Amino acid sequence: MHNKIQQLLSQIDCVDKMMTAKIENERSSINDQFYSQLVTTHQKVSLAEKRYHVKNACSPITSEID
Repeated sequence: MHNKIQQLLSQIDCVDKMMTAKIENERSSINDQFYSQLVTTHQKVSLAEKRYHVKNACSPITSEID
């Protein structure tokens, strides 16, 4: 009986370690996804800002004001 309990505890410990590893893996995947989206968004905003500045620099209205 004692051996059976020890075996069950060992199995529970193994499942606990596997679940912890799975949760860490999921968390890491979510973080990677989040940072990837953050970088993509930052790149899109930077590009939009560059286009906006170029458009304004080339605008005839801007040159008339100067």
